[in-house]
Amino acid sequence: MGFEVKNKWGWLVTFNTFLIIMPVTGVLSTWGVIFVELQKEFPDLSDLEAGWIGGLAFGIMFAASPISTGLFKRFGHRIIAIIGTILCSIGLLASSFVPSPHLLFLTYSILMGVGSNFIDNTTLNLVGSYFPRKNSARSTCFATLGWSIGSLALNPGVEKLSTIIGWRGAFQVLSAGLFLLGMIACTTFKPPPHRCLDVLVDDPAEKQKEKLMPRKQRASSTSSRKKSVIEPMIADKHTIKDYVKMFVQTIQAPGILLWLFANIWMNLSLIFPFVNMIKFMTTIGIPESQGAFVLTVVGIADLLGRGSSAAFGDSLPFNTIYVYPICNTIMAGATFFLLIVKDIKGMYIFSAFIGYFIGVVNSMLFKACIDLFGAKILAEAWTLTLLGAGFGIAVGPTVAGAAYDFTGSFDIAFYVGGGMFALAALFTLMIPFVQRRKQWVPPRTMSRRESQAVIKARESVSDNMNSASETTNEEKSKEDMLNEDEESGVFIDVKEKNEKNAEPNDVVDQYVWVV
Repeated sequence: MGFEVKNKWGWLVTFNTFLIIMPVTGVLSTWGVIFVELQKEFPDLSDLEAGWIGGLAFGIMFAASPISTGLFKRFGHRIIAIIGTILCSIGLLASSFVPSPHLLFLTYSILMGVGSNFIDNTTLNLVGSYFPRKNSARSTCFATLGWSIGSLALNPGVEKLSTIIGWRGAFQVLSAGLFLLGMIACTTFKPPPHRCLDVLVDDPAEKQKEKLMPRKQRASSTSSRKKSVIEPMIADKHTIKDYVKMFVQTIQAPGILLWLFANIWMNLSLIFPFVNMIKFMTTIGIPESQGAFVLTVVGIADLLGRGSSAAFGDSLPFNTIYVYPICNTIMAGATFFLLIVKDIKGMYIFSAFIGYFIGVVNSMLFKACIDLFGAKILAEAWTLTLLGAGFGIAVGPTVAGAAYDFTGSFDIAFYVGGGMFALAALFTLMIPFVQRRKQWVPPRTMSRRESQAVIKARESVSDNMNSASETTNEEKSKEDMLNEDEESGVFIDVKEKNEKNAEPNDVVDQYVWVV
């Protein structure tokens, strides 16, 4: 029996998400190299300003998520990803011609940042919609491997290109490559096929009418009744009112604000290796040429962290949220360790630890959102997650640069950064306790066995309304549907009824999507 890949198009989308994320986030992670090159060309550019240009791009990449989420819900994933690719390419190309470094706030920070968000947020949401339950960690972790491989490849690559053709020439090469690779990847970004279980359209009144019809006409009536419900779901376009309503519902979810602030605290220091680390190494006597190799170690460790998450993230013996207190505590220790580092060996040790756990926390972020808040409000919960991350990333490098400008040392930044990691560990540790106290059970994807149990419960109610022949047909239809590919995710929001008080006309409200 040959090996067969299930959900093939979903894995193709995942692979192309990996391909498009690789140059986008790879370029952003090379800002530490560009940072030094800019200060060579523009000696008056302060560390605060140079750090803010790169940090703001990172921040906008996450903070623009409310915009991109509303847009891809309204216009579709492919169109928004294409727009993001064009914005990134134009931003890099325009940045290569700026006469003043302050224009980079427009061409790099804003254009590149917004474009990156349109790609990253949109594609990861699309991957999540293909894998709402089974392989959710594996697929999203594989997709985000593009970040670590992009960083691993582009840090030494951009450093080499900058030496040969300058940082401006490097940006031009990156602009062309990103555009070509992005456009190819975007061709596969179509939404997963949505299909509703027939319990959604089983109207007893309509069924009574169908009983009086000839068999052929009855089949046509049933088909048209199902079609009238399925087609609007596929073509549904969210309005601003719908979008705001879902965000209000998401804010009310227990633990969501703790999760939001935890991501702010964590990301205040998370971006330091990609923006300020080469500058820090020059202050302790490590040459710039070796600094690029230290960033390569960060990339390798990041890759290993994401690989570990992809391998074991779907089979953890505990809730995904507990990954974050553990990782944040270790990263806090690694950040405090920088206070005593004085040589290249210490930097390699720091890079290995911080890179590995950055890879773990970033790759498991989407999986943690699914587990904490369920599939029904996933897009909005993920948007708030990225919003918090964006704020922290935008502010973090600015704090580090300002600390150096005013004190001539990064020590204050390390004290603040380590403290923020510790605070993030505390906040994430509180979330499961808050949800347990509120008895929060997030709307989630259901297993095949659970969906069978729900359908059986539905049948016990509908038996009082339908004839034996109709019941037999329904059971056959539902059995066929349950024999679908086990990897398909079934999303059901169930309003449970008390069986003792159930009336014959009670119907279990089920909203089901199979992908």
